[in-house]
Amino acid sequence: MVSNSFGIPSVSLKCPAKINLYLAVDKRRSDGFHNISTVFQTIDLFDELILTPGVNDSYFKCNTDLSWNHENTLHKALAEVERQTGRKIEIGMELKKRIPSGGGLGGGSSDAASLLRFFAKAFEIETERVIEMASAVGSDVPFFLRGGTAIASGRGEILSYPGDVTGYSVDLSFPEVEVSTVLAYRLIDELDSFHCIDERGARQYYEALKARDTVRLKNDSLNSFQNPIFSRFAEIKDHYSKSLLEKPNAVVTMMTGSGSTIFSLFQGRMGKHKFISSEELSKTWFSTG
Repeated sequence: MVSNSFGIPSVSLKCPAKINLYLAVDKRRSDGFHNISTVFQTIDLFDELILTPGVNDSYFKCNTDLSWNHENTLHKALAEVERQTGRKIEIGMELKKRIPSGGGLGGGSSDAASLLRFFAKAFEIETERVIEMASAVGSDVPFFLRGGTAIASGRGEILSYPGDVTGYSVDLSFPEVEVSTVLAYRLIDELDSFHCIDERGARQYYEALKARDTVRLKNDSLNSFQNPIFSRFAEIKDHYSKSLLEKPNAVVTMMTGSGSTIFSLFQGRMGKHKFISSEELSKTWFSTG
């Protein structure tokens, strides 16, 4: 059983969303995965995960119809902690979802990462081991252990942190449709819509962001999933077209991740959600009650 090392009855974890500011997907590897090259960025849209350690019987509650099974990333994360530590953990979880599921914003990965951060602190697990656990749960999970701005390669688990990008904001458009990552990759394979990865692409896009070079950002914006998803889901393409018309001052309008969310990028605070740095996250990730 997890001891309540915080000396409090519960802890509330903030689980930020991410957008992919640039995303190139290469053809399928021999192991069935795809290499990617991407620029990750956390934004100030959060799920909230409330944990109650030391309960007699574990429970999971959610304000959506999310099931507690092996497909749930929190379930995977808890199972990985139990496997790695050899402990049977009894803990209550209440998840307040604000990040749409199946929207390409990484909500499930972020939730799992926040849970791993909690157990890393509670059990004093070394950083490298936590990263290994995060990679076992999902490709995007390691990024959320830190957040901010990162350039990622491999399946998304190979990360570099060249320095946080600030001074931007985004508006989000949420089509009423979920897109599974499995389907998105299958569409890329079926349509041969991959991009041969040049490692400089994501780095150059990051540099354009830092330089506030709007011309380069417009010209070099890329999401390999976008056209395949638009070809399958007309409603997502409609949201994209509508966002282009309604937000002509945006630097870029594009889909994030494997969809379905469309984001419009602005300099300054014109958008509803600002970029949030790893330093800001480190100060606000945990609150107690």
